[in-house]
Amino acid sequence: RSRRQGTNNLYEMILDELAPPARQLWLLAREQTDNWAALSHDELRLQQVLSRRESDAQAFFAGAAGEWDAIRAQLYGTRFDLAAALPLLPSNYTVADLGCGSAQLATEIARYVKTVVGVDASAEMLEAARNRLASAGVTNVDLRPGELTALPLAAAEVDAALMILALTYVADPAKALAEMARITKPGGKAVIVDLLLHDRDDFRRQFGQKSPGFAPGWVMASLSAAGFDPATIAIRPIPPDPAARGPALFVATAVRR
Repeated sequence: RSRRQGTNNLYEMILDELAPPARQLWLLAREQTDNWAALSHDELRLQQVLSRRESDAQAFFAGAAGEWDAIRAQLYGTRFDLAAALPLLPSNYTVADLGCGSAQLATEIARYVKTVVGVDASAEMLEAARNRLASAGVTNVDLRPGELTALPLAAAEVDAALMILALTYVADPAKALAEMARITKPGGKAVIVDLLLHDRDDFRRQFGQKSPGFAPGWVMASLSAAGFDPATIAIRPIPPDPAARGPALFVATAVRR
């Protein structure tokens, strides 16, 4: 069955109207594609689209109240939410930014904590980080060259550790998580943001990544094996930004045993 929606044609398979051989073939095709990573990523995007449609409908009836987010963004931008949330970090914390890159996140966090230790294996990235920190007048970020599988930090040196879009570049991600646990104090929190498992091999090769993302079950099991408390481990997909072109992401959190 098909129906028009604007310039699109939408198609739906009606099982009850299929001849037995066609029904059997369709069910087999569905079974073989159920575990495709692309389908799970599309499902996340679909939920975003449906959520936006619902919001749009509510905004239509809400009048000016429904336009407040857009008005607020036009007047004040979109970064003030981060500025409001970061002061919630304890001011005496030492935070590790593992795979810090050009220190964009470290620069933001450093204004609210005691120290940020930024680690990256790329000399060019660390140079870009130094330039950014100098331009911003930030002096409490300690940049250190090093691999994520052999971190240049002592055991239990930091109160919290972040690893943002870095794990897919590691040949031995389980070892990187073990190192993350080693440097984090007991009771300290780890936060990881990275790619959900996907089947876009061209994307992986283009950006030099070692892994095609990670399955949630693998992340949870690896964090537990690394030394994080299984009762505290949580992982959830991040709703994709409508303009994003890369694979969907997840955020995982855990507390050091």
